[in-house]
Amino acid sequence: MSTQSQLESINLRSYTSKQNDVPAKVQANVEVSPEQDRYASILLVCSWAGIIIMVISFLLYMGGFFNPLIKPSDMPLYWGLNVHQYLEVTHAPSGWNWLPLINHSDYLNLVGLAFLGSVSVLGYISLLIGYLRKKDFPYIIMVTMEIFVIVSAASGIFHISE
Repeated sequence: MSTQSQLESINLRSYTSKQNDVPAKVQANVEVSPEQDRYASILLVCSWAGIIIMVISFLLYMGGFFNPLIKPSDMPLYWGLNVHQYLEVTHAPSGWNWLPLINHSDYLNLVGLAFLGSVSVLGYISLLIGYLRKKDFPYIIMVTMEIFVIVSAASGIFHISE
């Protein structure tokens, strides 16, 4: 047997033995706690609800309903502006000051976005309730801190200047 055919034979045997070592189907038994399952369900349902709210409010805006302050046809005029220029030119509110303007469809769009931003907090609250029932103090502290950080950041109490 030539050296070439010996190498091919060895390579072929190692290849087939490697193939035989791989299980046909890998099954993993992963236990998921009821709290994790509830958290995932809340994220799933609320995320889709937020997306649906955003699609509906966008269609209302594009249709010109609810008296938009900036008409969809005027939006290309502002695309090249940074946020500070946009706020100055349009006299748009910043922070949470848009809430009184949700009767205008261009600000109604922000309701779905704000809702999506709150989805993780809703999930964390469900976790907190479960951990409080179990008296699982490390997780209670961790989840409480997560809620505090997210709510603090969203509230606008921290201002970072340029």
